[in-house]
This record gives sequence, structure tokens and C-alpha cells, in this order.
Amino acid sequence: MFIVKRMEANETAFCSLWTVHIRIHDCADLFVNEKLVGDYFFNRLNPFVCEDATAAIEEAANVCLRKGMDCYVYIHDKNTDVQNCLSAAGFKWIDTMQTLRAESERVEYDNEEIHVVRVDLRSIPSWVDVFCRSFDALEWKSEVKEKIDLHFKKMILLLSYFRVSDSSTEPAGCAALFPNQGLMGMYCLGTISNFRGRGIAKKMIDVSLRIAQQRGLDLLFLQTFTNEGLFPLYKKLGFRFVYKKRVYALKRNSN
Repeated sequence: MFIVKRMEANETAFCSLWTVHIRIHDCADLFVNEKLVGDYFFNRLNPFVCEDATAAIEEAANVCLRKGMDCYVYIHDKNTDVQNCLSAAGFKWIDTMQTLRAESERVEYDNEEIHVVRVDLRSIPSWVDVFCRSFDALEWKSEVKEKIDLHFKKMILLLSYFRVSDSSTEPAGCAALFPNQGLMGMYCLGTISNFRGRGIAKKMIDVSLRIAQQRGLDLLFLQTFTNEGLFPLYKKLGFRFVYKKRVYALKRNSN
């Protein structure tokens, strides 16, 4: 359980870089960013333990709805009591997030068509562009750029390039590594649609494993949503399931 708590703390710290943190009833943590429209990774009420779960849920929902946002709540899979409270409050179970840890030290992949580099200050706009294109969120560009500029030193940003000819390469994928709690969290792993299926993510995972080892961190971990259908891929790349959380949503127009 100790490793799970460290993973959770890493994830929470990473989310806090992108959002405003609101304490709910002194027992729950809500993270919101109104400019990341439609997102439910950063925008969320974290798993919580409150004496009055219903009151905490209602307050979180009211905060989000006042801001004109959908409300998302993460709950550990076995916490059926809070899941029942969410259902009673009109929330719907929309997805499940699985947290995985790397079991191997390397992902052997030496595709010479793919080159992964660590982003410097001059390359931030390229990383932002690839991130927003990978996640089909071009409207986030200015907000993502602002957050990256603000917290650049706390992250290790990776950008992958794919060779499209003998003389040129194009940006193809991105990732953000976050060292915290003695662990390396791997976030924002994305590939532009026309480069998918070419080993971009595999190459970035290999580079990330090496960076984690060079820094003496205990392990590399990442999250994947069930709706994305990527768990089999990560399993093939040497990742092992650790735990999962359900994602519940209350949409603004659900009333």
C-alpha cells in the first residue's frame, strides 16, 4: 500500500501544476481548470474519506457547476459506499483509470526512424503543439503553454521526431515526466494521429525508463483509461497493473 500512496501523491502533485486546488469540507481535494474544457484527468475530485460523503460530493458539484464545468470524481474501485452516494447524487460512471508500473528496466527498441529529445525552453511551443494535436485539444494551446512555462523546471518534457525522408523529420509524440515521491510519473504520453502505430510511445517509454534509472528513482509508472483500450499495449511493454479508480461524472445539462 505504501507504493500506492506514493503513486497517488505523485499524481496529485502533477495535477496541481495544471489546476486550482480547492479544499472541500476539510476532507477532500478538488482540482479545477476552467480552460481545459472536457478534460477529466486534471479536473477532478480526488478519492476521499469524509464523515459526510454526500455533503462533500454536493459541495464539489456546486463549485464545478457554478464555474460552468462538468464535475468529475475519482473513487477507488472497492469503495462502494461512496460510489452509491455518487449514483444517488446523479453521477454516472464514465470510465476507469488503471495505474501501471514498469516491471522491466528497458524496452528494447532501436528504431532509427524515431529520435527522442529532452525539450528545452526554445522547444516548448513545439511540445505544446504536439500535445494538443495528440489529444485533439487545439483550443487548450494557450493554457497549456502558460502552465508549461510556469512549471517547466519541475518536469522533464520529451518530444519524439519521426524521420519522414532522408533529410527531414517531423514532431510525432510527446510525454511529460514528473519526478516526485521517489518515483517517476509518466504523463501526457501522446502521439499525433498520422504517426500512431509506428512505435513512438514504445520509444519514449524506453527513454523514460533510462532517465528514471539515471536519477535513481524507484520505478516508472503511468495511467491509462479503459476507454482508450491501451492496457494490452502497455502489458506487452512490460507494465503491470497496480490499482484502479472509477471516474464518475455529473454533466452540467444532466439536470
